Amino acid sequence: TYIEELIEYRRQPVPADELPDHADPVEDPDDSGKGTVVKEKVKCGDDSCKCASGNPEDMHGPYLYRYYREDGTMNSEYEGKP
Repeated sequence: TYIEELIEYRRQPVPADELPDHADPVEDPDDSGKGTVVKEKVKCGDDSCKCASGNPEDMHGPYLYRYYREDGTMNSEYEGKP
């Protein structure tokens, strides 16, 4: 029973109010049912890049990420380009 509850917990969609502000939920492309797939733009981490300004129009992407819960924390993993 515990294992089944844990699997169900990890597959639950992440509510929109728990996702980053710039994340836009989309339909799951591979229909895995694990978490929530979002389209978002990201900073590259290069301080000399114009994306470092934080302006969403200057950021890279959009890319697909899957947000899910594991061990009581929210995680994300890169899914590719839309």
